[in-house]
Amino acid sequence: MHPHAHWLGVAGLTPFWGLPLLAGLGLLGIEAAQSAFLAYSAVILSFLGGIHWYASVIARPEPTQTYSAMLPSLIAWLALVLLPTGFALVVLALSFVTLLIYDFRTLSPPPGYWNLRTTLTTVAVICHGWMALI
Repeated sequence: MHPHAHWLGVAGLTPFWGLPLLAGLGLLGIEAAQSAFLAYSAVILSFLGGIHWYASVIARPEPTQTYSAMLPSLIAWLALVLLPTGFALVVLALSFVTLLIYDFRTLSPPPGYWNLRTTLTTVAVICHGWMALI
């Protein structure tokens, strides 16, 4: 795994903890913070689906994994445009956990990936709960 992946992953958590913090401090409106949080969460969930797209199309073509690569994007979009904020936060948080479990079963990443991915997912899910409480 590229050494910059760790720092880029950690930096990518900034909107997850920054938006609830700004809203909680009254520096950003709650609705604006929730809207931005949901959009960012949806983008990141879609990004994680891209790992399976690569794995199924480039690394080892597998039709099942190609279909599962699209599911995170569809769930993210549905949560973003159709669900009430509180429910969308729950759906997205559960989707991150579910995708991590699925990844454990289907991917063979380089050393260090699981530690990084588990940490990033844990922080993101906790921040979904934090945003839901604001």
